[in-house]
Amino acid sequence: MTPLLPLVLGCLLAPHEDKPAPLRYLRPSGDKYVVESEITVTPGERGSVYTSTTNRSTDAGELKMTLTLRLDADNAIRSAEAVLTTSKGTKKATLTLFRDHAQLRRGGTLDLLNHVANAPVVTTAPDWSDVIQLVTRYDAKKGGKQEFGGIWIHPIDQPLTPTFTIERVGEDKITLKDQNIKLFRHDIRLRSGGYRAWSDADGRVVRIVPHGSGGTPIVLEEYEVATRELR
Repeated sequence: MTPLLPLVLGCLLAPHEDKPAPLRYLRPSGDKYVVESEITVTPGERGSVYTSTTNRSTDAGELKMTLTLRLDADNAIRSAEAVLTTSKGTKKATLTLFRDHAQLRRGGTLDLLNHVANAPVVTTAPDWSDVIQLVTRYDAKKGGKQEFGGIWIHPIDQPLTPTFTIERVGEDKITLKDQNIKLFRHDIRLRSGGYRAWSDADGRVVRIVPHGSGGTPIVLEEYEVATRELR
């Protein structure tokens, strides 16, 4: 079972609001911000659907990656789908989770993943759902560096079963709309390298910065100015 959906739902749904509102993450582009990712959670009678759509401009043209996680009534991830759209067309990978293994279909290829972690972090690239899942699953009472097994899927590349780590390393305060807000600071290790992420008291990620110089930050919409000094 994963706590991902209850926490993310709390971030997306206002009280007495039936339709989910998206979380929009932005990245700087020249003198403005552009949409990097948009996340929605749609609740249903038998579970929920989490969807993250990431857009990128590359040397080969525009691409869009959509990661969909389907959860049951107990908030356990049962399946996932990664859809990559480029100028060359659309390719899809579909993951089905079982008690002690997982199956991944990519076109006519079926991959069997044995010994997968219990309640794995499921992610793809480009995508920021791994950071969001790690922050929401972090046990603040336990503290220290914590490890989580994962499944990385992609419509073209081979699947991986990496281990992710996260550690809460401090707190920072920002001012947003004349309100003082406390943020929790985390150091995170992903398949692609190290990152620092800040989250609010509700577990909502508001800023992500790659370790090292020259990394492009990702920031939750409306937090662009309030968090710009966080490194």
